[in-house]
Amino acid sequence: MDSEQGIQLDDLKRILERRGRLVLGVFAAALLLSTFVAAILPNRYESRATLLIEPQTISPTLVEPNLAKTELNKRLHLISMQILSRGRLSKVIDEFDVYPELEDEMTREEIIEKMRSEISVAPVLSDLEARVGIRTADMDINTFSLTYRHRNRDIAAAVANRLANDFVEEHIKERAEMSGDTSEFIEAELQRLSARIAEIEGKISTVKSLNVGRLPEDLPSNQSLHDRLSQNIRDTQRELAIAQSDEAFYRQQILVGGADFLKWQNDDTPEKRLEQMRLALNEAQSRGLTEKHPDVIKYRQEIAQLEATIKDSRAEDKPLSMAQENAKAEMQRAGLRAASAQQELDRLQAQVKDVEGRLAETPKVAEQLSAYEREYQHLFESYQQYSGKRLEAGVAADMERRQKGEKFRVLEAAVPSPEPASPNRPVILVIGGVLGLLAGAGLGLLAEITDLSFHDTRSLQTRLGIPVLAAVPPVVLESDRLFARARRVREALGAAVVASVVLVASLAGNWIVNGPPGPLARLLGNRSPAAASAAAPGAASPNRAAPAAAAPEPAPAADDGGE
Repeated sequence: MDSEQGIQLDDLKRILERRGRLVLGVFAAALLLSTFVAAILPNRYESRATLLIEPQTISPTLVEPNLAKTELNKRLHLISMQILSRGRLSKVIDEFDVYPELEDEMTREEIIEKMRSEISVAPVLSDLEARVGIRTADMDINTFSLTYRHRNRDIAAAVANRLANDFVEEHIKERAEMSGDTSEFIEAELQRLSARIAEIEGKISTVKSLNVGRLPEDLPSNQSLHDRLSQNIRDTQRELAIAQSDEAFYRQQILVGGADFLKWQNDDTPEKRLEQMRLALNEAQSRGLTEKHPDVIKYRQEIAQLEATIKDSRAEDKPLSMAQENAKAEMQRAGLRAASAQQELDRLQAQVKDVEGRLAETPKVAEQLSAYEREYQHLFESYQQYSGKRLEAGVAADMERRQKGEKFRVLEAAVPSPEPASPNRPVILVIGGVLGLLAGAGLGLLAEITDLSFHDTRSLQTRLGIPVLAAVPPVVLESDRLFARARRVREALGAAVVASVVLVASLAGNWIVNGPPGPLARLLGNRSPAAASAAAPGAASPNRAAPAAAAPEPAPAADDGGE
């Protein structure tokens, strides 16, 4: 090749002539290998069951459902997790003998994970939603499909129908549990509120019984009573002052005598001074001064001294005159009135003190009662709300029992697929051919690069740097032609034999792995290895799984509608 001038079109043609057989051989080998691999891959049949979510038949404005419609996506996820739980899938595997060939090779946990990977739950989009490209989280799901893949078409359909029915049953169970749990919770909350209300009522009753007369409603009557008692005290004090004044007056009359009374009034004697002090004391008491007041104490001390002086000045008793006898009687009556007024005053003051104590304790009692009454009002309002919710929950539960709520229904049952969903053999052949062609081209280019021989005069002259005088073309004899022809025939026969062997091996491998195809399979009763394993003892046979797969509607037990 002329490295300085680059590769020309003639160079590519000559390279293709020299390396074409290598490229073709690698391409043919890759294509045959792809054919064999595609043939021996096991068929995977896909069965799909479609479920419809029917809304409740009663208007939500009349009966609010226990499960909100906005929770549907979340509930589908939760139901899917429950359906695909280890316990449920393990029962399905045992019931239909789904993977008998893997029991000795894998653990049960690995088999369950494999089954989960072959189950898919997806919403069914309308043509408009698919074109617009609405996200799953934003759309309103009302139809979704459950798909399962398996080597046996009948087992795939049976398992898909079983899982679809499990979806329906789980939804029924969930709604029944939701209704029951809601009613149970509301009843428990009502009992708790009722007990708390009774407790608060008992506390309010106890506070009222322990604080009779100190309650907020007694405040006006206590204030009115306090005003009346205060007025009565003032009146009684005036009566007491008058009675004490009369008693002192008549005592003074007894002391000075009836005839000397006018003289005594004009003389500055101890008796007159004593009368003045008693009048001053009565006046101070009528003004409301207590016994501890300095003026009252001063008056009483001076009265005591004057009485002692007058008593000492009278060394002997004299008979009383008629006027003195009358004055003595009036003094005794005045003394009785003063004593009665003093008793009434003490009683009234005690009552005032009691009323003032009740008035002072009323705000504290009112605050305590107000706290209890606020809590009682809050509890009572909560009780009324829960009572209304109990009625709503009962109506919703009755709607579920009558199958009027939201329910799942198997819209289209899964049926055995006539054609396998995988592997996609044409795609495998195309990929194998493309890879073989690329690999052949790469090997041909590598062989051309590593070839140090000269194939034409130009490459020789370029490499050596000397002119080429003459070039002798190859001389092809008849024997060479016959030898080349025989070699091509041998290569063609060898390629045909290899291709035939590979094709026969591919057909045999496909037969062994997937069973006889087409009419031959129907003639032989579809006795493929997968079908034979499904018909083993303890497994779900195709004849037994077919009715469940071909049923247009689910069994009555799987219909949604609550308990």
